[in-house]
Amino acid sequence: MQMFLKPVLFLFLASLATNVFACHQGDFESGNKGHHKFGKNSGLFQFTENSTISVSTTTSCDFYTAFLDSEYDFIRQQVAYGHGAHLDALATINGCEEVVRVEFSKALRVNYIELFSDHNKPHTLRNGIEQLIDSNPKLKYSCRKV
Repeated sequence: MQMFLKPVLFLFLASLATNVFACHQGDFESGNKGHHKFGKNSGLFQFTENSTISVSTTTSCDFYTAFLDSEYDFIRQQVAYGHGAHLDALATINGCEEVVRVEFSKALRVNYIELFSDHNKPHTLRNGIEQLIDSNPKLKYSCRKV
């Protein structure tokens, strides 16, 4: 199973690489946008600013939110199917034990409409998943945020 989790974790981290820097500004679409008018171009200033952003970004936009944003369509599709690598990654991120992975995927699928009614909103999806875990006694007991 560890051999399976390593590629999933790699997929998770690789998908975030292009989104983390822009996350601070609330703009997941471009890693080249900065705070200042000078930061919109590539170069030393942009590198310095992006390094600062990556260090200072903590609560409003983290790796989990960036993952939900960048992989939203894949997650939505796999929730509809009831299985997939992105669901496994979500279960891992939420600290769900192996024994409840099927229950986790099933709960997401049953609540598909509620989770994805607000199109392409990672914060809404994140909150929905957290509420779903809290409302399901089996998941609440077996899933702990990592």
